[in-house]
Amino acid sequence: MARARSTSASPARGRASTRPARFGWLGRYLATTRTPAASALAVLPLLLLYGVGLAFASEHARSGVDPVSGPLRASLSRDGYLAVQLGLAAAIAIWAFYHLRRAFPRHLALTAPVIAESSLYGVGLGGVILFVLDRAQLLSVSGDASTLFDRAVAASGSGLYEELLFRLVLLTLVAVALERAFEVPRWLALTAAVAFSSLAFALAHHLAGEPLDLFAFSYRTVAGVLFAGLFLARGFAVAAWTHAAYDFYVLSL
Repeated sequence: MARARSTSASPARGRASTRPARFGWLGRYLATTRTPAASALAVLPLLLLYGVGLAFASEHARSGVDPVSGPLRASLSRDGYLAVQLGLAAAIAIWAFYHLRRAFPRHLALTAPVIAESSLYGVGLGGVILFVLDRAQLLSVSGDASTLFDRAVAASGSGLYEELLFRLVLLTLVAVALERAFEVPRWLALTAAVAFSSLAFALAHHLAGEPLDLFAFSYRTVAGVLFAGLFLARGFAVAAWTHAAYDFYVLSL
């Protein structure tokens, strides 16, 4: 009987072992880049571009949903502010190293392909939207960011903080609360969370002072749904870099 069980189990093990090989590097890449540690490493350049860049960019480059950097920059010297930003980046890198250990270099090397993948999404999304609508509706970047450097800093801030707030935090909290506290089916909880976070994403721009416009509100809601889908499918880092790439692409036209 023991021999029969062993024989019957072997085909299943064989099929499972060949599954990753079927997709090769791409399958491993898609799975690994969605993990928290790999995502944290991939988003580090975005964090540094925005955090360090604010020390040299104009005030208009600061993200509207970033409540920390403005007071921090005002209360510290430039060197002190830069030390805080570099310390935050170092803390994230140390946390990732603690969790990854020997796999740290391999995960760190995935940052470049994540940026390349996200840039394709961002430019593609921007090109399609501008072609269809024949007008540039920015998701989050202030039109006052006139220099190329200011645009890069502003785009990185909007990608980082808006995806952090509306997708990583808000979408996740709503989905988990609906599923666990109210026993809503997972698919329905995710659908409701995507809808709620996307509406909140669109509304936040108008609460920040922009005049309410039905087209702009609808456009941003749809954009929020697209970014939410990307976040669920590919993780936080890809969503944040795609958002930043899109904003920079549209601002640079």
